[in-house]
Amino acid sequence: MIRSFCTLLIIPLLIATTSTAAPNETPPLKIHMIGFGEYKPVESLTEFKKYLEKDYRVEITTSFSLDSEQVYKLGKGLPNLESLKSADVLVLFARRMNLPEEQMAIIRGHWEKGKPIVSMRTASHAFQEADNIIHSAVLGGVYSGAGDYTTPFKAVVHGGQEKHPILQGVEPITSKGYYNFKSLDKDSLVLQINDEPARKNKRAVSWVHTYKDGRMFHTSMGTPEDFKDDNFRKLITNAIFWTARSDIEKMKK
Repeated sequence: MIRSFCTLLIIPLLIATTSTAAPNETPPLKIHMIGFGEYKPVESLTEFKKYLEKDYRVEITTSFSLDSEQVYKLGKGLPNLESLKSADVLVLFARRMNLPEEQMAIIRGHWEKGKPIVSMRTASHAFQEADNIIHSAVLGGVYSGAGDYTTPFKAVVHGGQEKHPILQGVEPITSKGYYNFKSLDKDSLVLQINDEPARKNKRAVSWVHTYKDGRMFHTSMGTPEDFKDDNFRKLITNAIFWTARSDIEKMKK
């Protein structure tokens, strides 16, 4: 009788314990990826998506397109862009998309709400001209053309930023085809520079910026070879969680 009574007391306690454990766990980070255009962004982001899902508690949706005729020339839009509305972070790797107004409204809505963006390479000019002007203000830098497409360059830490969370565990990265930026916003914080010994004023490679209290990150790197570099993958991973104000250690599986 005593044993039965004790059992009746213990069972509700166990149920209560198990039912309250899940709500205390940080929910997965919701990431939406857009990939379109040059430098094989769809292929690179597809593999990077697998990399994130393997090691981190994330939920990733995508708007990928390989159809340049539809997206670039005819303005037919991207698939599944509605998923961006509920995403915490936008990962953007695209070039000069000619999107219909209803889709641009979704993307503008993301940054106007102060929601973070992690962008790379051609994403500095991802949209139509008018939206690229706005997007430059969001990212904190004005794209002024590719220096070239093949010359190697090394991205190294900008002095004083060694302890920035995005750079933790990131060694110098060798990429190619530096992109020029006419100017950076005065509030942009440069994290990596092009290591050019003969150049007095080093050019920015990666930086962060705040727009409407949302954290933004951009890097001019992003070639297919970059995505095979552990240091580049770590850089982008750190940027995703930092811009989302999410503790990366707590999000590991």
